[in-house]
Amino acid sequence: MEKWNADIVSLLYKPLVGSMPIRLLRLQPGQPGDELIAELIPTSIDEVEGQYEATSYTWGSPADPKRMTCDGLNVIIQKNAFNMLNDLRRTEQTRTVWIDAICIDQSNIEERASQVSIMHHIYRRAKRVVIWLGKPDDHSALSMTYAAGLHIAKLLGESRDLGDSATKDWEIYTQKSYFFELDEKRDPRQHQTLGIALVKFVNRPWFNRVWVQQEAALCRETRATCGDQEVGWDNIFALAWMLLPRSIGLYPDYIPDDINRTLNNISAVENIQRRRRRLFGDLYQTRPDLIFQPLISRLVNSSRFGATDPRDKLYSLQYFAEDADTWFDIDYGIPWQILYADVARRFLERGILGFLKNAGRVRQKPDSMLPSWAPDFRDGNWGSNVMVEHPSWMPGGPKTDIAYDTPGKAAGSVHNLPKKHRKRLDLPKELRDFKDSRKSLLQSYASFKSTMSDEIVYLADVLDDPFDVEATLRILSKDLDYIEKLGSQTYLNSESISTAYKLTLILSSNYEQSIVDSQYADAHWDEWIQWLKDPLRGRETMPVWQYSMEATGTLQSFRFAITRHGYFCLVPRDTQVHDMVSIFVGYQTGVVVRHWQPPSSQGKAPEGSSKGAVATEYFELIGDAYIHGMMTNQARCIIEEFRCKHNPTQSQLQAMLKASNSGHGESWKTLGLPGGYTKILETLGDHLINLI
Repeated sequence: MEKWNADIVSLLYKPLVGSMPIRLLRLQPGQPGDELIAELIPTSIDEVEGQYEATSYTWGSPADPKRMTCDGLNVIIQKNAFNMLNDLRRTEQTRTVWIDAICIDQSNIEERASQVSIMHHIYRRAKRVVIWLGKPDDHSALSMTYAAGLHIAKLLGESRDLGDSATKDWEIYTQKSYFFELDEKRDPRQHQTLGIALVKFVNRPWFNRVWVQQEAALCRETRATCGDQEVGWDNIFALAWMLLPRSIGLYPDYIPDDINRTLNNISAVENIQRRRRRLFGDLYQTRPDLIFQPLISRLVNSSRFGATDPRDKLYSLQYFAEDADTWFDIDYGIPWQILYADVARRFLERGILGFLKNAGRVRQKPDSMLPSWAPDFRDGNWGSNVMVEHPSWMPGGPKTDIAYDTPGKAAGSVHNLPKKHRKRLDLPKELRDFKDSRKSLLQSYASFKSTMSDEIVYLADVLDDPFDVEATLRILSKDLDYIEKLGSQTYLNSESISTAYKLTLILSSNYEQSIVDSQYADAHWDEWIQWLKDPLRGRETMPVWQYSMEATGTLQSFRFAITRHGYFCLVPRDTQVHDMVSIFVGYQTGVVVRHWQPPSSQGKAPEGSSKGAVATEYFELIGDAYIHGMMTNQARCIIEEFRCKHNPTQSQLQAMLKASNSGHGESWKTLGLPGGYTKILETLGDHLINLI
């Protein structure tokens, strides 16, 4: 697309100069079907504040581009931009808008970077933001009419206190209005038709685009248009709020769309609304909050949304993340692979590990040439391979979200792989042409501080069909049969191993995301099994345990595992026997890693295996893991109490066991832990794990 207008770009675009310079597009009036005619107006934000409308839309496919006349020149633009401008054009008056595809010289990467850096000003200081949701259809007509008729004040009131606390959020969700609530007064066929239309509507591409998180949030007057129908932003939010389920669950069977995608898009609308409440407290009867979160806390949401340019997953956050300039400069000359790896390196060296939520082989796309430790923010499929952690989790100790310059705060470091271990990469042209020392990040390994490692020796089966109840029962029966044959029937935290197994499947959390114990398992497990066996089961009688299973993705995206020393874990579906579970210092979940043998050493003795040398081990990061009984910093506490050493010698192990007094020592009482943890002492100890 950047080369479409190469022959006229010097005539169309003059260099932008001055303070916060921009170009506006003045659309000439015309009738439907008339030629689209406009002119570019060089100006500055200060000069035109409140005098233009900023547009929010999706670029769409570059296929089938269209032509318009701009400043007397024949300009090629995307089909979506063309259709939007046609819809926005007035019949008798000019209309002044800002549209990124035309007002920015897309062939000039320096200009693109400078304009992106002031994007928040462009939208914040516009007279109005106009959201163009695409061409109308029968679904959009029903949806826009429905949105226009909603009781806005009531629905805004229901959601006003979201974000105060996790407990309060749950109370709000369970009491909210819900479109699919059973109501005998409704015509079921009409309601079904409208329900299908509403879900189709929120699955339009606009809702999943990463830039709209900024574009729809910053301007006080924001309106959405589709065809000849127009509603305010609050109507769009109210529609999405009505579609948000009260609890974990599925939509009615007649809804054909992917539930994960739908909920992801609704979440996007919720995020925008939260930002608007912070900025415009007088509109929503809330206290304005201009203290924005650090970049790491924003990245998880950003990765869920789509972007034409992968770099925009980061660049779109430069206003809402107050520390964004600590981690990157807006530069469209750097390949996205280098950008992602470099930001991760900076996080690691400042003690921040939240980026690992988007790293690992289960999160990276198949075409990725990133190191396994680097995040791949391109993935928008948030509904799979994601372990939603509980706020109380800190297996590696307290996590860090804010960068500090304190010496020793680093959680690890990045190093170049030895030349003999480097892989042959088939680099695309953009990477081949990139001349910068950061290019070496693609052939690097990252050393992470770890406190625990243990080998997986048992893996449960997983479901290919989430609705296959017979397969579910077989998997559960096989697991229970296996653990009943283990030597000890008591788990390390003193639970029975059957109870520990059951709680592992649901991450020890109920459907309200509250931590639960053996009493919860005793009260609800049998009820769930009986429901599974009932041929007449339905969602209207679904027990609470099923809600928790659906929330965790167990048996589908995650599977049960047991390690050599008896840890019960929930691990990614792609995990293999002999993979390792580990705990990284400062990370909020456990991880699964896999031994990696350099191509140069395959079939040979390990590197450094000569007498007196220590072999360098390399691993690939697979993904997140839950380790039952180890999620609240037990590893660090035990290490410090018993001076645990990684891979201890026999004498070191004996010293640790002596201090433990076979699990009966006073130290266990001091820690508030049962002596059953003695069995895992030799898995603990500070060490480094090298991830390629």
